[in-house]
Amino acid sequence: MERQVGNRYRLIEPLGEGGMGVVWRAYDELLDRTVAIKEVRYTGVGDAKRAELNGRTIREARAAGRLDHPSVIVIHDVVEEDGRPWIVMQLVRSRSLAEVVRERGPLAVGQVAVIGGRVLDALRAAHATGVLHRDVKPENVLLADDGRVVLTDFGIASLEAEAGLTATGGLVGTPAYMPPERLNGEPARPESDLWSLGATLYAAVEGEPPFKRDSWAATVAAVLRDVPEPPARAGALRPVIMGLLRRNPAERLPAAEAARLLYEAAAGPSAHQTAPAAWRPATGGAAKTAEGPHPTLPARPGRGKALWIGLPTAVAVLGAGGFLLSNHWTGTSRTTSPSPTTKPTTGPTTAPATGPTSSSTPTPTPTPTPEPTTTAQQVPAGWKAFRSTQGRFGIAVPEGWRAEKHATRDSISIKGPGTPGTMIVEWTVPEFAWADPAKQWASLEKEINAKGEFVRYKRIRITSTRYLGLRAADWEFTRLRGRQVIHVINRGFRTADGRPFALYWETTDARWAADRRYFETFAKTFRPL
Repeated sequence: MERQVGNRYRLIEPLGEGGMGVVWRAYDELLDRTVAIKEVRYTGVGDAKRAELNGRTIREARAAGRLDHPSVIVIHDVVEEDGRPWIVMQLVRSRSLAEVVRERGPLAVGQVAVIGGRVLDALRAAHATGVLHRDVKPENVLLADDGRVVLTDFGIASLEAEAGLTATGGLVGTPAYMPPERLNGEPARPESDLWSLGATLYAAVEGEPPFKRDSWAATVAAVLRDVPEPPARAGALRPVIMGLLRRNPAERLPAAEAARLLYEAAAGPSAHQTAPAAWRPATGGAAKTAEGPHPTLPARPGRGKALWIGLPTAVAVLGAGGFLLSNHWTGTSRTTSPSPTTKPTTGPTTAPATGPTSSSTPTPTPTPTPEPTTTAQQVPAGWKAFRSTQGRFGIAVPEGWRAEKHATRDSISIKGPGTPGTMIVEWTVPEFAWADPAKQWASLEKEINAKGEFVRYKRIRITSTRYLGLRAADWEFTRLRGRQVIHVINRGFRTADGRPFALYWETTDARWAADRRYFETFAKTFRPL
């Protein structure tokens, strides 16, 4: 008879087992969905100590559950049953970075830079709320089937505000990825997670961690006394890796500077190299969920990848948070632009169809879109202010319209009564950089046409413009979806601090003249935060 936890979660089968317990694939009877449940087991301790550890785990899981970030594993629920915690998590069909490196060898610099950028982004979001991870390592970095990078296992994270709940004298983490201060018995701090990230990046690009030794004791000793050997394969990643591995936490590379260096490494020439064929074994193999291998989950294609590393065969609306390196994570890297990050879409959730080709040369326009000022957001009458904490932007939305975050992608769709149109705002972290957004739109158009993805595609214009004082480009076109002609304008740009955005508006061609005003107002009121 199958077991139920919390009178709600039906355990189906174990996915993996580690030192902290077992992860199960389970079914949520209430919400009709499959989840992963981590059964936390503490062995070799007395009842009082076990109760203390259980209390700590529950509090830390709840702290991690407050995090809202596309690269942080989603914690749905925490249940205490049979004297131990059960942490209910999002089921992420994936493989770990450790598995990929172990099976395929060191990854390309550009790939590692983007993976590192996503993990760093997740850590910065956690640190901003007082949550430390304390066990960043390749095993806890998941490369999802849908292209995301997800940091998992916040089960040993420590909420700084509840520091008194940590286990006295307890040492958690993996020595090869633990910073010197932790091995010296000092408390964890945000810089400790950064050191572990540096060791993880080192392992990803070199094939093994910087302080790998033959035994646990030798590894600990190496972390405490040895200077890491500079990575030979890291290329543009070397400054960020060595900066994160500085022994003194106060001298360690700050997170903001590390983010900048990772972006530059992803955009540099070394990102062009070809990586191994595919991270999923050709003969099939185990998929990885929230934790642990699963022998029966079938391989499935990813949902797409972000515009800035090449074109997916079928993309829904926008590039996702971490749609990085083809559907298989280790395909050939390409150079594309961080500025326009949104591929033209067939609609909020449908894939593009086939169609004829068109010219790929940017065409000028005599009347570029007026450039709005960068002053505070002005909300017109009949509209209301909307703020996205994840996307870090503000925009005005018509009264009665609804803004909805995509479940997996770094985008928000805005739609409402009175028009068939949809406004989509996308943000994502690009892997590569092009200087000219208009040329990038033209390059993407050429690929779309070569793949025959749009039916009766017709370019209206690809125009360089200025927007918010920034270099930008508008791509306007029509195409056939079903029996309707869809009219699209897609504006790509990057903020002064390097964050890419795309403002995408589509409606039926018959409504274009009447509905264009919506795009103009959306664009006029959009402000990065």
